[in-house]
Amino acid sequence: MTKTLIAKPVVKDQYWIVTDGESKVGNVLAEGSGYEVKLNGNKSFFKSTKTIQKQVNIEFQPVQPQPKFKEIPFKDYPTTKKVHNSMLDIKRKLHLFTKTPKSKCYHAAGWFAINQGVEETPVFCPKYIFIQRYPYKGPFKTEEEAKLVINT
Repeated sequence: MTKTLIAKPVVKDQYWIVTDGESKVGNVLAEGSGYEVKLNGNKSFFKSTKTIQKQVNIEFQPVQPQPKFKEIPFKDYPTTKKVHNSMLDIKRKLHLFTKTPKSKCYHAAGWFAINQGVEETPVFCPKYIFIQRYPYKGPFKTEEEAKLVINT
């Protein structure tokens, strides 16, 4: 028995890439009244995907549904309820985000001990510009951790 090939969808119900489990061996393209199968340089034409499955032994994978809610890419530190435009400040290793989709004001996730004058104060999700302008310690996962650093 021949090895089953796998057709992974690229464009739903129109274009699939065929692999042998490790590398690409061909593709399937929907055309007007049927499907064109290209395998190892050879072209074949079939009326339906069921015919392709039976005759060529290709298994069609279903399209993976997109999640309704995007997960926060950096979950280590707490944030406000809604997070938009997540990104990572690689230099400072901080999760940055905006509070609305169209906002241009970025905030840093977590608790920080920021020195904005005479003494350090704990701040939750400060504006990113404060992190850039003032000396800080953090981020921390809880307010208690930030206060502990301030008191030492």
